Amino acid sequence: MDGMKKILALLLISLIIPVSFSGCMERKEEGIIIARSFWIEAYEPVVNLSDLGAGGLPSVDISYVKSKEMGIGDQIFVYYQIYMENVEDFRGKAYCIVDGKELVAFDVDKEYLPVPPQNASLLGLPQAIPDEKIFSQGEVHTFVWPFKFSHFGNYTFHFYIEGADGMKYGEIERNFNFAYLPTEDNRWALIITVDPAENEIASWKDGAIVLDLLFHRYNFPRKNIVYLSNKCATRENVKDAMKWISQHTNNDSKLVFWFSGHGGLEINGDDDRELIDGRLTLWKDYLYDGDVASFFANSRSSNILSVVDACYSGEFGGPEDIEAIFGGLGSQKRIEEEGRFLFTSATTFTRSKATENGGVATLLMAGALQGIHDRMGRSADMFPYGNNDGKISVEEAAWWAAFHCYIPPFYGFPEINDCYPGELYLEP
Repeated sequence: MDGMKKILALLLISLIIPVSFSGCMERKEEGIIIARSFWIEAYEPVVNLSDLGAGGLPSVDISYVKSKEMGIGDQIFVYYQIYMENVEDFRGKAYCIVDGKELVAFDVDKEYLPVPPQNASLLGLPQAIPDEKIFSQGEVHTFVWPFKFSHFGNYTFHFYIEGADGMKYGEIERNFNFAYLPTEDNRWALIITVDPAENEIASWKDGAIVLDLLFHRYNFPRKNIVYLSNKCATRENVKDAMKWISQHTNNDSKLVFWFSGHGGLEINGDDDRELIDGRLTLWKDYLYDGDVASFFANSRSSNILSVVDACYSGEFGGPEDIEAIFGGLGSQKRIEEEGRFLFTSATTFTRSKATENGGVATLLMAGALQGIHDRMGRSADMFPYGNNDGKISVEEAAWWAAFHCYIPPFYGFPEINDCYPGELYLEP
């Protein structure tokens, strides 16, 4: 009777905690009683940017809190809990498999986590739990794996414990439908950040800064913001996200494209007529300037902000972009079209600057849109950058950011290509 009370208590406790919950109880023929459940918790970043300091950049404070509205790019933690009775102690391992791919409890390569697992708690995220241990009867065993959703739709979660002898316990498989709920707000964003394990540049902070900016400062609908980072930022996932967004946008849509990571040049990288193509490093693949040009064209939007914070990013809309020549002749799609404001952190031939807090161009551009002040106490809306109308346009923010890159201590050669008639605002 005491054992059954423990099982019922476990199930009741689990019902209180999760974003999404599934649980069940089984009684094996050998008399073994097993109760198991799983749930998902989502966390979103909260960012505080200071005004510009003595070094010419803002300080950054990032923490994570449980999400009010789960979206693509939120930090997900998948929990599995199991309780067993009438079983001898054994050593085993807990498994979590999502759509046929095994998750790892200690995400040392940061496929999903923004920081090494031992530092996750410093950001307010759950600590990693070993997935191998001694299983004893009468104890509740809890496991957790980091994860991120890369698209809307159905996901299949498969959990079990496997002993050293190959016997499985507490196996459970459930479908989870991560559904998109349409909104009348016609603002959209695609944020991409990649931090290769062998060449990190803290671009995860850029992603957190931009996500926080759009969601909390400008109130973009959370599910209209697609944020792909590291393992989620594959070429296939990015192209699918571009296609999905383009199915929802139109001429009146406001669209933000923001990339932070490594960039480069490649001869005949894509299938357009440019000899030299700009490329952005994804997770073991690349995104080319032709891909971005096609995305903008397919979106049909006449209100686009594009920010590319990467080395040699001038090929993504800078004034010297060779692609503009062929596009002007009508022979291919191009990034530079009317209705678009393009900001790059470098020219086609120069490198970008990054700090331990992320890319300098993102820090300054996002900070300007956030309304931070320079060392003279002036925001992007104030003279000499803006018109003091109480709102910050994309144009005002870009000039503010570029100016503070060019003055000492000097942070590179950002470029502005303003193809937008009038002023572009991120508000509805």
